[in-house]
Amino acid sequence: MPAPSSAPAPIYDRLVDEQGDVLSDAREAAQQAERTAEDVLDFGHAPAPEQSN
Repeated sequence: MPAPSSAPAPIYDRLVDEQGDVLSDAREAAQQAERTAEDVLDFGHAPAPEQSN
């Protein structure tokens, strides 16, 4: 697999100008979903169940 190129990507730049940076938007949405899931699935603050003898 060749190393990523650091050369300009005029086609990508034009698409970003026309459509917006979809990859960046998707990355941000995924990060927000991950933060939301972490908040919802945080069981660390749940009270311990009471034990009966």
